[in-house]
Amino acid sequence: MTRRILWITAVVMLAAASAQAQRSHLGLLAGPTAGMMGGSYVDASSGVEMGFSFLATLDREFGDVLALNIGVGWVQKGGRQLALADAGGDTYGYQTSYVQIPLSLSAKLRFSNDRLSLAPHAGVAVGFGMGCKVKPGEQFEFDETCEADTPGGELTSMELSVPFGVAFAVEFPGGSRFTILDVGYELGLSNVFGAAEAAGQSAKNGVFSFRFGFAAPLY
Repeated sequence: MTRRILWITAVVMLAAASAQAQRSHLGLLAGPTAGMMGGSYVDASSGVEMGFSFLATLDREFGDVLALNIGVGWVQKGGRQLALADAGGDTYGYQTSYVQIPLSLSAKLRFSNDRLSLAPHAGVAVGFGMGCKVKPGEQFEFDETCEADTPGGELTSMELSVPFGVAFAVEFPGGSRFTILDVGYELGLSNVFGAAEAAGQSAKNGVFSFRFGFAAPLY
């Protein structure tokens, strides 16, 4: 199912990019994240886990509106005050970290003499788990690495998610672009914890991102 979604999305995006290319940009986006977790394995969640993300991007414009975007970066997710199905009512906080490769399609709306733009975007992302910290209750100030004997178990190795959002940017003569704010949400489709997967239940990431950055044109 995961591979089918990836292939269908890639084909649709490449088909939409069949027009003549105008220009490409190489850029960097960075900013804070606010993560939450949910699913049948998570009985309750009443807090967010703050983190950080940065993303190197390459976009290819097709016509005046559409662009195909690919990136690679680091994203922190997770959640706070989570009551897990097998944790006896105690609450825990988690911070998960991923190396992530997103692929998306954006549609640019220009205004104010074409200097300002608003670009909704959506796509898919594959994340590779690089770290997981669990805090055994809000009263504790130390973290433990997620392992087989910690609540939730180990972090699963790969995550598929659907990111979408909108970017507000200003463009300068010569083609460079400053992203004033890119607000997005990422809907996790994969189980985060090995224990949830083994029990046939779900524990999935959801994260808001707030990024700004700069992109330079490539000709």
